Amino acid sequence: MHGYLRETDDSTTVNYSAYGKFIPGENTGQQLLTIGAKFIRIFRVNPYVLIEPGNDNEEWQQKTKLECMFSCRLLNACCSIAVSRIPQYPNQDSILLAFEDAKLSIVTFNEKERNLQTVSLHAFENEYLRDGFVQHFRSPIVRTDPSNRCAANLVYGKHIAILPFHENSKRIHSYIIPLKQIDARLDNVADMVFLDGYYEPTILFLYEPIQTTPGRACVRFDTMCIMGVSVNIVDRQFAVVWQISNLPMDCNSLLAVPKPLGGSMVFGTNTVIYLNQAVPPCGMILNSCYDSFTKFPLKDMRHMKLTLDCLASVYMEDGRIAVATRTGELYLLKLVTSSGGTAVKSLEFSKVYETSIAYCLTVCAPGHLFIGSRLGDSQLVEYTLVKTTKDSAKRQKQEKHQIEADFDEDDLELYGGAIEEQQNDDDEQVIESLQFKELDRLKNVGPVKSMCVGRPNYMSQELNDPNRRDPVFDVVTASGHGKNGALCVHQRSLRPDVITSSLLEGAEQLWAIGRKENESHKYLIVSRIRSTLILELGEEMVELEERLFVTSEPTVSAGELLQGALAVQVTSTCIALVTDGQQMQEVHIDSNFPVVQAAIVDPYVALLTQNGRLLLYELVMAPYVHLKEVDLSSSTFANSHSSSTQLTSISIYADASQMMNFDNTNEADAEVFTEGKKEPNGDFVMYGEDDEFLYGEAIQQTAVVENSSVDDYDGISQKTKNTRKRKRLGHDAIHSSRGGEQSDAIDPTQTYSKISHWLIVAHDNGRIVIHSLPDMAVVYQIGKFSNIPELLVDLTAEEEEKERKSKAQLASTDEEQSTMELKKMSEKVLEAQIVGMGINQAHPVLMAIVDEQVVLYEMFSSGNKIPRHLGIAFRKLPHFICLRTSPYLSNDGRRAPFEIEMENGKRFPLIHPFERISSVNNGLMIAGSVPTLLLYGAWGGMQAHQITLDGPIKAFTPFNNENVLHGFVYMTQQTSELRIARLQPDFDYDMPYPVKKIEIGRTLHHARYLMNSDVYVVVSSVPKASNKIWVVMNDDKQEEIHEKDEYFVLPEPPKYSLNLYSSQDWKAVPNTDIVFEDMEAVTACEDVALKSESTMSGLETLLAVGTVNNYGEEVLVRGRIILAEVIEVVPEPEQPTSNRKIKILYDKEQKGPVTGLCAMNGLLLSGMGQKVFIWQFKDNDLMGLSFLDMHYYVNQLHSLRTIALACDAKESISLIRFQEENKAMSISSRDDRKFAKPPMAAQFIVDGSRLGFVLSDEAGNITLFNYLPEAVESNGGERLSVRAAINIGTNINAFLRLKGHTALLNLTTEEEKETVEQKMTTCFATLDGSFGYIRPLTEKSYRKFHFLQTFLGSVAPQVAGLHVKGARSAKPPQPTVNGRNARNMIDGDVVEQYLHLSSYEKQDLARRLGVGRYHIIDDLLHLRRMAYYY
Repeated sequence: MHGYLRETDDSTTVNYSAYGKFIPGENTGQQLLTIGAKFIRIFRVNPYVLIEPGNDNEEWQQKTKLECMFSCRLLNACCSIAVSRIPQYPNQDSILLAFEDAKLSIVTFNEKERNLQTVSLHAFENEYLRDGFVQHFRSPIVRTDPSNRCAANLVYGKHIAILPFHENSKRIHSYIIPLKQIDARLDNVADMVFLDGYYEPTILFLYEPIQTTPGRACVRFDTMCIMGVSVNIVDRQFAVVWQISNLPMDCNSLLAVPKPLGGSMVFGTNTVIYLNQAVPPCGMILNSCYDSFTKFPLKDMRHMKLTLDCLASVYMEDGRIAVATRTGELYLLKLVTSSGGTAVKSLEFSKVYETSIAYCLTVCAPGHLFIGSRLGDSQLVEYTLVKTTKDSAKRQKQEKHQIEADFDEDDLELYGGAIEEQQNDDDEQVIESLQFKELDRLKNVGPVKSMCVGRPNYMSQELNDPNRRDPVFDVVTASGHGKNGALCVHQRSLRPDVITSSLLEGAEQLWAIGRKENESHKYLIVSRIRSTLILELGEEMVELEERLFVTSEPTVSAGELLQGALAVQVTSTCIALVTDGQQMQEVHIDSNFPVVQAAIVDPYVALLTQNGRLLLYELVMAPYVHLKEVDLSSSTFANSHSSSTQLTSISIYADASQMMNFDNTNEADAEVFTEGKKEPNGDFVMYGEDDEFLYGEAIQQTAVVENSSVDDYDGISQKTKNTRKRKRLGHDAIHSSRGGEQSDAIDPTQTYSKISHWLIVAHDNGRIVIHSLPDMAVVYQIGKFSNIPELLVDLTAEEEEKERKSKAQLASTDEEQSTMELKKMSEKVLEAQIVGMGINQAHPVLMAIVDEQVVLYEMFSSGNKIPRHLGIAFRKLPHFICLRTSPYLSNDGRRAPFEIEMENGKRFPLIHPFERISSVNNGLMIAGSVPTLLLYGAWGGMQAHQITLDGPIKAFTPFNNENVLHGFVYMTQQTSELRIARLQPDFDYDMPYPVKKIEIGRTLHHARYLMNSDVYVVVSSVPKASNKIWVVMNDDKQEEIHEKDEYFVLPEPPKYSLNLYSSQDWKAVPNTDIVFEDMEAVTACEDVALKSESTMSGLETLLAVGTVNNYGEEVLVRGRIILAEVIEVVPEPEQPTSNRKIKILYDKEQKGPVTGLCAMNGLLLSGMGQKVFIWQFKDNDLMGLSFLDMHYYVNQLHSLRTIALACDAKESISLIRFQEENKAMSISSRDDRKFAKPPMAAQFIVDGSRLGFVLSDEAGNITLFNYLPEAVESNGGERLSVRAAINIGTNINAFLRLKGHTALLNLTTEEEKETVEQKMTTCFATLDGSFGYIRPLTEKSYRKFHFLQTFLGSVAPQVAGLHVKGARSAKPPQPTVNGRNARNMIDGDVVEQYLHLSSYEKQDLARRLGVGRYHIIDDLLHLRRMAYYY
């Protein structure tokens, strides 16, 4: 069996974060870098996000949000990061990434190509450095010197690699020092940091020369030591400059304190110590657990009753350190200094804020703190320093001012010191406190502990199709931990909430245009084949009686001018202008050919006729409002536009991003970001100055100027004008003077008054040209767009000449007419437009349709040598959106005919930008056979969500009405239904997998869906402090209570409970919880189908729960099996969800722990420690049929008919078979690899009649097994054959098996559909919040993809220089696996990179494989669409 693995959605956790200037440029500001497992994101802080009036707020509001500027995926998980400036790139920060074992990459952001470029690669993987070990290495730690002189990397825990940053050297040459060479005792390094303020780079190690454990603490404690080592990077010498031993044994992390204080903090589980070479150490103890286990002098802070295991810490400023605990609380540690301000004399510790459970902390711009979390949402918080004085201090100050008046200069000279001291004493009366406020949060759906499928919620009646083959469902995951525990509901295909639906025959396209005072639309124009239908919108849609628009011919396009006050309709021969219920103008077009395309953007209307002629109209105010044709005959356009090429597409782009600047004037337009801090109140003292205080008047003046910039004219009511302006600008809400974010985010109050207009024209030779309006000068040219390269840059004059010559040469050679025609069609740009996406339209994206796919390019500022040309370039975004339903190749191997048909050159556009739909701002919709919603999310850049539930869509328009606020109207292709709909308001579409997150606030362990009663069973726990210990007395267990003092931190074993959750309101169903005993853990929770004589089918679905009573070492471990059914009851008044109750049918203690449960052919299979039992449920009792002895501890069981997979906690998996007629259970086969890592989850892979087994383990490996009794290495079937092993660098804890998807494939016969359905997809979710799937492959596809994967490694550069084979090979590396080549798993993450190559590269790679590029594209699309689900 061959497999195909692909991760579809990136991880949502944040493991590492850093702040610096990663994106170079004079005015780019600073950015925040986050890394979640393999996903790198770079954010900027945007303070100009507008929240429009809603339920919570009456006015427009301004918010600060994190906005993703760049994201990419690594091939393997990163283990440690550091940030430094290296001499080769002095104007930006570089990122040092350490990977598994001992690899280090230095990457930096490349401004010209807008991607991460690898600067330097260092591999320290050497047999000699490993000291004979093959696994269990220390994790690498990488750190950089605060003065950017060098970096250090801990290799295998035994060596230190130094990377010197020499000023004049071109490369970074690293060298290695064994730790034993520095000092014979330097071993077991727990942490290391570079100290600040030393003449040479100095590394501080925290290490434990002789190890101890809590069990040995009575004989050996205070074992930790620190050692400061000075490194001379020129002579490669080192010297030990500082040593302290006998630190408390729980010390585990260091935090360097910058100058002027210097030194380092040492954090332990119960202690905090400040160390400095120049002053005596000072520390404190936070609880009484450590009494008599340390002799280190510590200040008594036991009343805090706190432990600091798993802490995150960061230095803020002025001797303040933020410390986040594992319970999600933020503490402030203050270093109290002596009068000179350089020596620390004591520590203060106080709780300041409740946060998510933090994994890393980073201080961003002054007053901003980022809290990265793996278990909950990551947060950006703002903190302000508040100073309050005591009344006494105020009085003293008043008296002092009176005394000071009597002083003369002699007094000051004589007693100056005393006076100053007195002032200092007064200053100490000022109480400083930090106030925190959350600004933004990055949603996280990891770690996924359990996953199940459930009934589709939020399904409109119109979308329920009884003939649909593919199931529609929700994926529900149990995510998070502790107080961040949550249920997450995921929907792969968007489900529009359909308000009304009506049949409309013969309609081809729709436009909602014209605005009323409250922003809602006035008219809906429906274009038919030979006529146009105009509907007036109000409470209902009615046909318009008056003849305002042209109805006798079909409409080509419609839109709005003057910000919605004028409605414009363009038909084949004329343009109609309508406002306030009257037609203002009808322009007849002077052309022998009909209009086939139009672009309408305030204040221009551009038309394209069938013979490729361009007409341009501009809206003029004087002497009256009318459209005036712009004469193009005298413009540069008439001369430059050669008659040999026809225009295929036109569009107008209104730029609000300030990127469309001519390169030679770039410097003048550059906005320098301000550093300052907003003052919430007059009484507060802040960091930095306040811009509003400094430039207040100037700001008010600019606002006045902008407000007066809209022209006054007749025919439009004053009221309409005001509301429209507020919608565009939302001025009142924005403080233009917002500062302190160190961000280059654009201020919309300034950009909306500077909007520039550009015309984008596509020629049939594949060239895209940008003209400035209204003078039509050529400002940018993209040649040979159909090649779809990685980067688009301006065409130089020489390249243009070269292109012209090659075209003339081509014309002289004859090719077969039909192939030429098809080739020309596949190179033709059918549509090209630039759309401003993201927050305040700050991310312009070039969208084009070429070769029946939508290509996306992100625009960015870049230098341009051509005078009077735009200083921009475009980078391709890694999204592949195909508009075909059938494969590109027909059965005879030729290119199939185009599905996008054009009649007489006329075709309605498929790309529909919109300003707002529900919660999505500035996105766009791609209609056609695979409708897709695209949005530029703040969470992680461009996201694409398919809406395939209603089949192909032929028409779409955004629609705003009193009844449907910010909705949309679309028309289905198959049934011609006109549907008015909106998106689900409580789903987050910014995420790669749209999700609704329901915070529960407890640790969730299991989530299961019971289909018969439509409820979710959720097992959760909360920690509960306990001072009991159970002992055995006379064969009975008895509890002993251990009295501890009030400052002792007691252990907190989890207290489990089971609840039913209703999908109606996603709350717990009242009175349905089962609370388990103390020390009883729920290890299994499944819905099982057991044999029953009371049902027609012979099977009854019950809820099975398995528990373990763990009372410690002395008491024998027992467990319970509970079987229950959920019954329907009469709901309580005003509680509609209380119509379910749990009825327990069986609940008995078992002879051992119940560690796994599943149903097998109507019988119950249970894992009990190292045994497996099979039971029959009869007369509300379980009868044992058979049992088996297994390895150590069976913790998971998965069944399929009469076979089951048993996962052991240590020893991989076994295959169990049960023969009911003989009541015999046996082990058919097992995985007996000695080096196999402990497993995490397992599942079946179904390929028609063949079966495989997939296993994930703790090292992030995914292994594919087959049962092959004929194979030699399987030892007659006793051993499972390893078919494939791949490492994805993240742990999988949950699998799901789904049917193959048929809706998106062009299948006709029943057999074809069944074959696809039986090739099942095994989906997985990881502990980092990413999702993916594994699919079976045919041998033919496997061979093709295997060669492609091999070649792609050398063609497509990988981020951080990771090697495709090395990064993804199973760990620990083995010379042979079962004596067989285990490469039968295709890495979809690598193979999918083929889709993002340019056409030339695709063709070249395909030629090497001996196939056409369409063969590979078809195969990849086929796989993608089969693995899709609703």
